[in-house]
Amino acid sequence: MSPRMQAAALTGGLLLSAALLSGADTVATTVYARIGNGYKRVPAKDGSYKPEYYALSNGGRLEGTTSDNTIDRVTYPEVAEIASKLLALQNFHYAQSKEQAKLLLVLNWGETLSFNGMNYNYAVQQLSRAAELLAKEKMYAKEAGGEGRDIAMGEPSTKVDAMTEYLLMLRMENKVRDDINLPNAKILGYLDAINDADGIQRWAGGGDNYNDLLSDIEEPRYYLVITAYDFPELLKNGTKRLLWQTRVSVRSPGNSFDQTFVPMLKSASSYFGRDSGKLVRSEQEKARVELGDLKFLGEARDKPEESPNNENK
Repeated sequence: MSPRMQAAALTGGLLLSAALLSGADTVATTVYARIGNGYKRVPAKDGSYKPEYYALSNGGRLEGTTSDNTIDRVTYPEVAEIASKLLALQNFHYAQSKEQAKLLLVLNWGETLSFNGMNYNYAVQQLSRAAELLAKEKMYAKEAGGEGRDIAMGEPSTKVDAMTEYLLMLRMENKVRDDINLPNAKILGYLDAINDADGIQRWAGGGDNYNDLLSDIEEPRYYLVITAYDFPELLKNGTKRLLWQTRVSVRSPGNSFDQTFVPMLKSASSYFGRDSGKLVRSEQEKARVELGDLKFLGEARDKPEESPNNENK
């Protein structure tokens, strides 16, 4: 990355023209936050944290995710303004110079892809039917002393071939499922929770938790990811040293991104620069956002690479 890089940022510090007007509806958010590489906030005398200064950049959508018209209606300045307002509440402030900036914050948002289970369900149904027919044929043959046969059901070998075909189809569909679910679990911050739930407890009364988590990542979800890199090291060596990352998501069905990105950021804000330790679920009121005019110092000339999926460890 070029040392000339200047991340887009709001002039005059924070523009506080955004009014968050609480509504009656709520949205269920899920947050997962991690810190790393020795990052630690320094406490101030009053019990808060000492201020940290950042540059801000638009990371766009993460690889393997998509968008919809409710995402397209939201602009980067709108997301940046709300994020900056909430960051200030946690004593993170926009730097007035690149020398002052110690963090580069990258914003990513979009919608995850969902697994289409139609082919999977079809293969399961057909496999079950083929197995049932084969079992019935064996029963009829046994009752007839090994000589009876329901001709309408066809030859046994035909049903065995059908079962083999549907088993192969299931195997292929499971691979497709895994190829979609694994990146989604990383993007959304679900990987640790799913791995923790995928143990002996699944067969001892804990299976619902695993199934619920799997159901979450198999439906489309809106996500926001705020990633903090060591800015001086990035400028000096071009090395992306990850310091902290906060991920927040909501289910897409029944929601729209333009109505949920504010409560999403609000839900995530208390974990900026912190480790959540686990997947955190909460309810946030939806909000209406009124934005004034935004002015920017400039856009990043060299957009940093998207945060790697394997950062969720």
